[in-house]
Amino acid sequence: MSDLSAEVLVFACSHRSGGNSDAAAEMVAAGVRQAGGAARVVVVRDYSVLACLACRSCAKDELSRCVLGAKDQAEELFALLLSAPSVVFVSPIYFYALPSLCKTWIDRSQRFWEARRKGEAWLLGLPERQGFACLVAGQPLGQRLFDGARLTLKYFLVNFGITLAEPVCLRGKDARGDFAADPEAAGQALALGREAWAAAQGVLK
Repeated sequence: MSDLSAEVLVFACSHRSGGNSDAAAEMVAAGVRQAGGAARVVVVRDYSVLACLACRSCAKDELSRCVLGAKDQAEELFALLLSAPSVVFVSPIYFYALPSLCKTWIDRSQRFWEARRKGEAWLLGLPERQGFACLVAGQPLGQRLFDGARLTLKYFLVNFGITLAEPVCLRGKDARGDFAADPEAAGQALALGREAWAAAQGVLK
């Protein structure tokens, strides 16, 4: 697809710089490159994103535009998501969910839900793509520890024509350096990067 970039995008969703999920994001990107692909790590905390106003303006607008579109950088992040042949979200788990900065951005995607509901061709014409996630939790236990984040990502991405694969879920990664000290976790992240590049190749043919 000529309108897609040739890079797998790895969204690093942590509020903390240099933590375990940041390390996992870099390892996922390394896996993409190991497989011969190109990857870019997009650090969500580096972008300014205002909270959705729940004003319903996007529902009424002919092109489902957001009234906050020119006031922050949410649209820059959406443009990256729209152009990626494959995406990976790497996130810590905060209280059984995604961090608030990432969730604030996801809430702003209401305009894409509205556009899909209205059958707008610019959105429905996107190619079907594959999405991935690596979820990193400090807690070692909890049967439903990852459910909230997985479901949020699944229904966020579907509006962009992206189907979320079963996430890689890492437990017990709390103190800084826990991920780096776990060769098995590093191997899972590398494998996820290779899988994401394979999925991207299928779209870029």
